[in-house]
Order: sequence, then structure tokens, then C-alpha cells
Amino acid sequence: MGEKCGIFGIFGKGLEAARLTYFGLYALQHRGQESSGISVSNSHQITTHKNRGLVTQVYTERVLKKLKGYMAIGHNRYSTSGGSILRHSQPVAAKDDVVSLCHNGNLPQTQKLSQFLSSKGFSTSGKNDSELMQLVIRYFLSLGLSLEKAIIKSFPLFTGAFCLLVMTKDKIAAVRDSCGIRPLSIGVLDGGYVFSSETCAIDTVNGRYLRDIKPGEMIVVSIRGLKSYSLEKPNQKLDIFEFVYFSRPDSLLLGKRVYEMRKNLGKALAKEYPI
Repeated sequence: MGEKCGIFGIFGKGLEAARLTYFGLYALQHRGQESSGISVSNSHQITTHKNRGLVTQVYTERVLKKLKGYMAIGHNRYSTSGGSILRHSQPVAAKDDVVSLCHNGNLPQTQKLSQFLSSKGFSTSGKNDSELMQLVIRYFLSLGLSLEKAIIKSFPLFTGAFCLLVMTKDKIAAVRDSCGIRPLSIGVLDGGYVFSSETCAIDTVNGRYLRDIKPGEMIVVSIRGLKSYSLEKPNQKLDIFEFVYFSRPDSLLLGKRVYEMRKNLGKALAKEYPI
């Protein structure tokens, strides 16, 4: 599975969540061109649309009008050598509308997840890391746990790099692994909140960047407001490729503009190796 994906989420009463997510994903198109998807909720029902192709190809005006709600999460998937597999496109959502999940990253080891789910009677055959994470969160939700408690229970089973947006009918949770290998930021827009792999997408929807979500942190937003949880001690190790290759030049990473960082790296290189 490729790990350079783009995720975007928005929560806010009165906001056209699906349309704003469309523009957010368009701004993150450089992070994945294989497939795209959006899950939206109106607090009563989760509706998901996803397909192979670029953002402008996956969503038409007719599709966007059907995706009604004030909260949404979206995903652009990175193309891999294995080709485009619609079955693995995201958000990961089931027909029961309990929970939808978007993942940017890669879990090189999924034994813990598979063993846990198998012990509960679930089949894990053919499921990738993102689908296993969604399934285990869904399991804890089925026990009557809240979204935040379900993620807290699931978190120790996640081994690797992950930035997650997880949505139920009335909440969105943003989660980052303890090393912060992939970027994830939060902003504000018209009294609501925006989550994005990169700050450039927050700018695109006229949001105001607040801060990066901390490594090992979970932020949960609902109509009651926003709450932060520390799930694990932070050990910041952002992938250097985010600065030199993955991210857009106008994004902020670790509080630094990517363009300026690249320029400064060039200056440092010129001093080390004069021509």
C-alpha cells in the first residue's frame, strides 16, 4: 500500500461539508491520484461516494448535491505499482453506517490487529491495514463505547505510520501516531473546524490554520465543541520526504514553510559542496 495519501475533514453547522471537502481534496491532489472518496453525515446518516480517478473525475455536481451534511471526511489515494483497486479505496465505510475512516500512512505490521479481530470471530482475509483499523474501531463501537473510547482501546493495536480521520454520525476524530511520521493539521472556518494533511488545503477553503495535531494526540469534535486527548508520549519524527518531495511548497510543516525549507536546504548544500 502506498503511504503518500491526502486526507481532509470538516465539521461545522451550516457548512456545505461535501463541497468544501471536494475543494480540500483538490488542493491535496498531489498526494494521491488513484482514487478519491468522501463520507458525509447530517447526524442521522453517513453517505459515502468513492471511485477511481482524479478529484475532478470522481465528483460531479449531481454527486455533490447528494452528499448532504455538515460534517465530512475525504481521502485521495496514492497510486501504487499494483494498480488501481477500487475495493481498497477510502474512506473505509460499511453498509451499516456506523463509522467511516480515512488513513494516510502505512502499518508494516498488522499481526496485532489480525489476531485481535480473529479472536473476536472476524475474517481478516484480503483486508489491508486501513480496513483492519476501521474494523477494530467498529467492533468497540458495537460494544456501546463512544468514538473516543473506541479509538483509545484500538490505538495500541496500530503499529506504524498513521494519520486518521474517523467519523461517526455525530463526531469526527483526528488521530496521529506517536512519531508524527505523516503531517496532519487543524484549522478553523466559520465557527467550525477543518482537518487536513497539509495546510495548503485549509488555505484553499478560506480556513485559518491553528496548529499541527501533535504526535500521539487525538482531537475529537462534535456539537459540544473540541476536546484533545494524549494517547501516547510524543516522539516527533516527521518523514524528511514530506519536506523534499511529498508536500506542496506553500504548506507549513513543523511551523516552517516548505518552500523556505527547500531553499535553505539548497543554501546549506551549496556551503557543504561549493561549486
